[in-house]
Amino acid sequence: MKFEDNHRLNKPAASVLKMYSDREYFGKKYATLAGVKDFEILECETAGNKFRIKHRSQQKSDTSSLPDFARKFLAEYNTVIQQDTWDLASGVGRLEIEIKGVPIKISADMKVSGTPNATNAFNWNVSCGIPLLGGKLEKFIAEDIKTKSAEDAVLSNKLLADY
Repeated sequence: MKFEDNHRLNKPAASVLKMYSDREYFGKKYATLAGVKDFEILECETAGNKFRIKHRSQQKSDTSSLPDFARKFLAEYNTVIQQDTWDLASGVGRLEIEIKGVPIKISADMKVSGTPNATNAFNWNVSCGIPLLGGKLEKFIAEDIKTKSAEDAVLSNKLLADY
């Protein structure tokens, strides 16, 4: 399942990319987001205009609307491993997300642009190879991403004041 999402941010692209490439931003963000616990940075590196961070956390999902079959894949809290990579010169990035124990692939290509206010344009891809049931699981994950993305955009705008 493919879908698009945009974060409208209240500073120029250069400030947004400075924030997105700051290890401390991730710690502050995940300490504040509702439904996230046990956040840990696994890897973080900057090389020239390239930035990469990989982190793990426990993230809550409202599984009450899920059919019984899907609840065997998703618990109330799931271990999520996310890697963000950025080419800071071009403003192009990529997210790759793994939900431990869930047979689904999640990624997003990103592009930050704009002055005086930036936009981060996300092109999401959520795929599950389980016959018949995979589409329902993809739809649930996509809706969960959309809900969390809106919260993330609000918090990112607050944290952007420091950049």
